[in-house]
Amino acid sequence: MRARHVRLATWAVTLALSIAIVAIVAILQLDAYHRTLGNTWRQLAGSASDAVRMIDQSIDSGLGPLLALRNAIDSADSGPIHARLAEVQARHPELASMVALDADGGVIASTSLPLANWRSSLTIPRHMALGVSVRVHVADAQGKLPAGVRILVDSRVPQPAAFGAVVDAGRVGDGMRHSMLGLSAVMSAFALDGRPFASNRDDVVTPWTLPSPQPGASGNYDDGGRLYAWLASTHYPYMVLVSLDRAATQADWMRQARPSMLATLALVILLNGFAALFDRAYRRQTRLVEALSRSTRHLGDVQRTGHIGLWEADLADRTIVWSGQVHEITGLSPDRVIGRQGTYYRLVHEEDQPAVAAWFASFARGDGPYECEHRLRRPDGREVRVNLRAARITSEEGHSILAGTISEITALHETRQRLQDTDRDLAASEAAYRQLLARMPLPLLIVRDDRIEYANLLAEERLGGEGSTLVGRPAGDFLDADAREVTRRGTPEGTSIAAWIEPGRGMPFEAELALSDYRDSRGRGTLVIVRDVTEQRRYEERLNHQARHDELTGLPNRRALRETLDAMVAQSVRDGSGLMVVFIDLDHFKVINDALGHAFGDQVLRDVTLRLGDALEGAGQVGRFGGDEFVAMLPFTCSPAKAIDVLPRIQRAIEEPLEVAGTLQRLKCSIGVAFATRDGADADTLIRNADTAMYDAKRSGRHTWKCYSAEMHATAMARLTVLTRLSGANLDNELALAWQTQHAGADGGTIGAEALLRWPSAPGDLGSNDRLIPLLEETGAIVQIGQWVLREACRQQRLVLDIIGHGCRLSVNVSAQQLVHTDLVADVRQALAETGASASALELELTESAFMHEPERAIRTLHELRAMGVSIALDDFGTGYSNLTYLSRLPLDKIKIDRHFTSTLLQDDVDTSICRSIIFLARSLNLDVVAEGVETDSQRNWLLAEGCSAMQGYFFSRPVPIEEIRCFRPVPPAAPADPFSVLWEPL
Repeated sequence: MRARHVRLATWAVTLALSIAIVAIVAILQLDAYHRTLGNTWRQLAGSASDAVRMIDQSIDSGLGPLLALRNAIDSADSGPIHARLAEVQARHPELASMVALDADGGVIASTSLPLANWRSSLTIPRHMALGVSVRVHVADAQGKLPAGVRILVDSRVPQPAAFGAVVDAGRVGDGMRHSMLGLSAVMSAFALDGRPFASNRDDVVTPWTLPSPQPGASGNYDDGGRLYAWLASTHYPYMVLVSLDRAATQADWMRQARPSMLATLALVILLNGFAALFDRAYRRQTRLVEALSRSTRHLGDVQRTGHIGLWEADLADRTIVWSGQVHEITGLSPDRVIGRQGTYYRLVHEEDQPAVAAWFASFARGDGPYECEHRLRRPDGREVRVNLRAARITSEEGHSILAGTISEITALHETRQRLQDTDRDLAASEAAYRQLLARMPLPLLIVRDDRIEYANLLAEERLGGEGSTLVGRPAGDFLDADAREVTRRGTPEGTSIAAWIEPGRGMPFEAELALSDYRDSRGRGTLVIVRDVTEQRRYEERLNHQARHDELTGLPNRRALRETLDAMVAQSVRDGSGLMVVFIDLDHFKVINDALGHAFGDQVLRDVTLRLGDALEGAGQVGRFGGDEFVAMLPFTCSPAKAIDVLPRIQRAIEEPLEVAGTLQRLKCSIGVAFATRDGADADTLIRNADTAMYDAKRSGRHTWKCYSAEMHATAMARLTVLTRLSGANLDNELALAWQTQHAGADGGTIGAEALLRWPSAPGDLGSNDRLIPLLEETGAIVQIGQWVLREACRQQRLVLDIIGHGCRLSVNVSAQQLVHTDLVADVRQALAETGASASALELELTESAFMHEPERAIRTLHELRAMGVSIALDDFGTGYSNLTYLSRLPLDKIKIDRHFTSTLLQDDVDTSICRSIIFLARSLNLDVVAEGVETDSQRNWLLAEGCSAMQGYFFSRPVPIEEIRCFRPVPPAAPADPFSVLWEPL
C-alpha cells in the first residue's frame, strides 16, 4: 500500500506540473493570437479607409475640370464644345473620358470612342458640391467600355444641359494595388446596390452579401475562411470591401508560437518519463506479493459466491479435511476441520446412505471425476440436498486421495420439481388453449415447418375448399412468398404484415396478418391471424382520392397541384424542357352565383372543366385551385413565345355560349402565366407568380392574359408594404402633411392652401403620390388614411392660418371610398370637435369618381356638409366621367382645373380650348375656379385673361412642411428670367 501511495503521489505531481505548464503556454499563445488578429482587423479597416479616400480624391479631382467646362461654355455650338473638351482632357489625363450631354442624356461631344449611354446616370439624385449640383453614378461596363465612376455637373445653359467625366475602374484598381495591402489583400469597390466595379485582383471575385449600407457606415465580419472589413463613402454612392485569408494570419501566429510549443512539449515529455521510470521500479517490487494475494482472494471468493466447500479424503486412513464453507453446508462445528468418513456418513439421509457408499466404492475402479446427489440431515435438524463431486489424485506424500467439492442444491432441486409440475399443467391447459383459439372471431392458423398445423372454424370457412380441411396442407397453397418467409424465421410479438391470400374457393384478396411466436410441447411455430382488408383498402383509396381531388369537378385540388407541379418542375430541369403554369380566373362569375344560385354555378364550373380539358387536348394537367380559379401546368419544348399560343385557345373555349337555367351565357376569363424556372423553381412560387400575373390582367380590364414579370412582384410587395405599415392604429409615425398655397393670379396674394399627403419613410418610389395614392385606393387603406389626413389638417389649421391669413380656406382631399364606405359627415364633425378647427375655414375636395356609386347619397352628404359651413370643391375636373346633370345638382363652391390641361396651355390647342370651356362653365354656374399646375408666367397671364383669377402651382410655391411655411413670404409676381422661379423668397 505504501508503494502504491508513493506511485500515485508521483503521478499526481507530474500531472499537475504538466497541466500548469501547458495552461500557461496556451494562455500566452492565445493572447498572442488575439493580438495578431486585432492587428489584422486594424490593417483591413485602414486599407478600406485608404481606398475610399483614394477614390473620393479621384472623384473630387474630376469636379475641377467639369466646373471649368461649366464656367467656360455658354452656348450650344458644338465646335467650341469639342475644342474645350479636348483642351481640358489634355490637362487631366487621369480622367478616362469627358462628355457634354443634352437634357435627355444624349452625347453632344466626347473625348473618347465608342460613346457610352449616359441616360441612366441622369436619373441619379443630385447633391451640392463646390456650390453646384453634382451627380455621381457607379456605371457597369457597356460593351468595350469598362465600368467606372461617372461624375455629372449641371450646365449653366439649357444646351448642353450637363458635363460628365469618368474615373474608370482600371485607374481605381491600379490605385488599390499600390495601397498598403494591395499585394496581399483582395480589395473590391461596389456600388451601394452591391454591383462590383473595381478590384485589385482579377483572379479573385468577392461578392457583396450584406444589405446596402448608409453613407459613411463601416463594419467587418468573418465567414470562417477570410476576414473582411468594409467602409461606405460619406459623400459618394459606393463602398470598399477588403479581405485577407484567415489562414495567412494563423500561419503568422503559428510561426511565432511554434518554438514555445515545442519547448513545452519537450518539458512535459521529460517530466512524464521520470515519473514512468519511478513507477516501474515500485511495480516490480510489489508484483509477486499482489499475485499471491490475488490467488488466495479468488479462491475464497469462489467458495463464498458459489456456496461450495472444498474437501480431501485419504482413502488409506479414511480421514477427511475440509474448508470453512463445508461447515455452513453440513452444520458441523467450525472448530473441526478434520474428521473421519464416518462423521460425514452419519449425516447422510438413511435412504441415500447406500448410494453414497456405492459412490465412494466406485473410486476403487476408476479415478473419476464422479458426482453424487443426496440428502443430508444437519445437526440442527434441517434437511438439505447436496451434490458431491470428486476425482482421485495422488498427494505430495504419494498417497491416493479424493479431492472434491460439496455444494448445496436444495433450491435447484425444488426448482426442478416445480418445472416438472409446470410441464404437467401446460399439457393440461393446451386443450383449453385450443378451445380459445377456436372461438377467435377472425380466421386463425398455426403454421409449423411450412405446413398448417391448426385452423379454426372461420379459417376453414374463409380459406378452405369444399369437402377439404386446411390442416396438414402446405402454407404455400394460401400464403404468398413474403408471408411464408416471415413464418419461417420467426417474428417478434405483435408483428403485422400485408399479404395476398389465395383461398380454396373465391378470388384472392389482400389481408393483414398478425403474427406471433407459438410454442408448445412439439416445438416452435407461428400463430397467424388473418384480417381481410379489401374493403378497408377501397375506403382508404376513396379517402385519398377525396383528399387530393376536388369534389365538384373531379380535378386535382390545391394540395395535389403543388405536389404534381414540384415533380413536373424537377422533370423539366432534368430534361431541359420548358414548363408553363397558367392561372385562370372566370370574370364576374359571382354574378351567376348571385343571380341563378350556387347549384347552377356549380354546373357552370363542371362545364368549364370539360372545356379546359378539350382546349388543352390532353397536354399537361389541369386542377381547380379554389372557387372559380383553375391552374393548368403545360410542358413544352418550343420557345415560350410559341408556347403561349395555347392561351387564346383557352379563352375561346371558355367564351363558347353556355346554356345556364334556360339562359345563354358567355363567360370570359383573366389569365396569368409563369414560366419555370425563370419565374420560380418550386410550386408555391410559380403558382403565386402566375396568380399575381392574373390579378394584373384583371386590373388591366379583365378578359386578357399577362405573363409574370419582376415589376408585378414589386407592385405586390409595394401593396404588402402599404397594408403592413399604413394599416396600423398609429399613423403619426409614418405620415406627414405638406401644404401648397393657392394664390390670386393678379397680385400673388395667398387665398388658401391645400393639404397634401406625404410618406417620408416610404420605401422605393412609394414616396411619390402618383404611386402611393392608387395603391391606397386599391388596398382600401385610403379610408383610414383619409380620416387621418382630415384630423391632422384640422389640427394644423390654426397654425397655418396664422401664417397665411385667417381669411383663407384650407383644402383637404377626400377619397371616393370615404364617401361610400364611411359616414363622412360624422367624420368631419368629430374632427372639428376634437381639434377645435373652424368649419368655415375647411374645404373638402372630391373627384368626379366619388359620384359614380350611389350619387343620391353623395349629394345628400354634400348638402349636410355645406349646412355645417364646410366648402366643397370638385377636384381634377375634366379628367373623369363628367355628368352635367349631377354637376347642376351638386352643392359646389369651386371647380379645380386639372394640371394636365394647365401644363399644355399655349402648346396644345385642344387642351387650351378645354381650359377655356371649363372656366366658362364655372362662371356660368357662379362657381369659383382654380387652375392647378401653373408653372410659367405665360400660363398665368392666359388664365387671367380668360377670367380665372385663382391659381396653384410651382410658379407660386411648392408643397412644403408646415415648419417651412414660416420661411417664405409672398411677393408680387414679376416676369422671372427663369421660367421655373417661384413667387416666394426667403425672409
